[in-house]
Amino acid sequence: MLVTLIRKELLANLLTLRLGAGFVVTVVLSVLATAIGTMEYAERLAAYQREQSSIGQALEQATVYAQVHPDLVVPPQPLSLFCRGVDEAAGQGLRISTGYVPAALSRIGGSYSGLMKSFVPIDLCMVVTVVLSFLAVVLGFDGICGEREQGTLAQLLANPVPRVQVVLAKLTGGVLSLWTPLAVAFVLSLLVVTASPAVILSGADWVRLGLILVLSCLFLAQVFALSLMVSSLVRESALSLILCLFGWLLGSVGYLNLLPSITRYAVSEAPYQVFVQQRQALWDEYQAAVSAWEAAHPSPGEAYLQGLQENLRLRYAHPRGYAWLEQRNAAVVELDVDRANRVHQALAANFRYLGRQAQLVDRCAVLSPFASFRTLASQLAGTTLDDKDAVLAAGRQYRQTFLQYLRGRRAFADRRWFTDDPPDQEPMIADPSTATPALLAPNSPFMKERLAWMQEQQRLAAQDASRHLDLADLPRFPGLSRRPLAEVIMAAAPGLAVLVLILGLSVLVTVRRFAAYDPR
Repeated sequence: MLVTLIRKELLANLLTLRLGAGFVVTVVLSVLATAIGTMEYAERLAAYQREQSSIGQALEQATVYAQVHPDLVVPPQPLSLFCRGVDEAAGQGLRISTGYVPAALSRIGGSYSGLMKSFVPIDLCMVVTVVLSFLAVVLGFDGICGEREQGTLAQLLANPVPRVQVVLAKLTGGVLSLWTPLAVAFVLSLLVVTASPAVILSGADWVRLGLILVLSCLFLAQVFALSLMVSSLVRESALSLILCLFGWLLGSVGYLNLLPSITRYAVSEAPYQVFVQQRQALWDEYQAAVSAWEAAHPSPGEAYLQGLQENLRLRYAHPRGYAWLEQRNAAVVELDVDRANRVHQALAANFRYLGRQAQLVDRCAVLSPFASFRTLASQLAGTTLDDKDAVLAAGRQYRQTFLQYLRGRRAFADRRWFTDDPPDQEPMIADPSTATPALLAPNSPFMKERLAWMQEQQRLAAQDASRHLDLADLPRFPGLSRRPLAEVIMAAAPGLAVLVLILGLSVLVTVRRFAAYDPR
């Protein structure tokens, strides 16, 4: 009998215009969103590869330590094609430098439109959250009260059919009807993704995709069960539709947009001007320390430092000028490193509220099926703020490794920090003590002759392999590994528990209410 009732409900749903329209919209939106996302992914992947190649070439061409910037780029997350999260918005690049501590990821590749930033990016999870959840409401709002108004419910209950089986049949038939367009859209989206040579899914990715599909099925079952519960609590389908649509709008649109605004009142927000003042104070302190050092160790004079300055590199200066620069760098570079660390500490202290607010948003998301589904799907796809924070943490750790490498080579106190001139390199001005301002004027015959000499020296330097730095032992970034699946599931456990709990409670309420429901 239960199988017959399920078949009846399933056929009744499949033959309705609302399911047909929802099916078409779901499939078309999913395929288009995935196709567009795949093209954007290929563009971002190409940009990542170009940037990685550019960083490698810059390191190969570096001749002084000041030019060594082993910046990091993170490849785009392939599962972002199904659940974007913050993968693209949070960026992919990470600058590694002695005078800067990475606090955010920069954007690399991908199309950018100020107009399109005002719209919510569409992906498969968004289609499930909006389109299929709306279809679940449309199919479930009159599941019981609608049949009462048509008179078919009384005829059905006139037969010796347990009412529990009627509820289970309606629930099963409705859920299977919703899973049909979901399965088709999911399969077609996978075909689009796998057809692209740019997208390579690992075994772990397929497991996570399977879990996202299961999560989508549970979410739709929950929304349909809630709609069916409302249908059992009221006797008019019009009232049931109003209540269901209000709940859908509140949960899918209202709660998702209000949650960030509400949680901001639960954290203490520091004015941005506080950080600006702290940063300026640290910069002034750094400049004062540099000025104090230079006052205690006067420069030998401009003529001793005269040379070719380009791309953080100085050539053809006098040996005495280089000796002074070595002493200055030994003190100033460490001061710059300390300033960068303290600026980052001030930034973290003033903007820590953003992290607390993000955590509150994720915790409060479990109160809404729609927000909870998006959060759980993003966790499985690895496109959450926590995943980006892990990239930043790894980048900051690598910066410390890079600094230890430079200190181990005594690069800060070595002339190779700023010049690649060999010790026997002829200086541009052989006797700076006799140089006068008129002699050093750009249009003077002496300077014209020395500039011609310098051009010839540049040609010889380009052929001198000893000028290039040997960075064979430069520590490489160990790479990033996504959070283990077990850790992701543990983080998602509260949301999953609430989802299952609401689903079970809604079914229980519907069964108990329908047991005493008057079909007339």
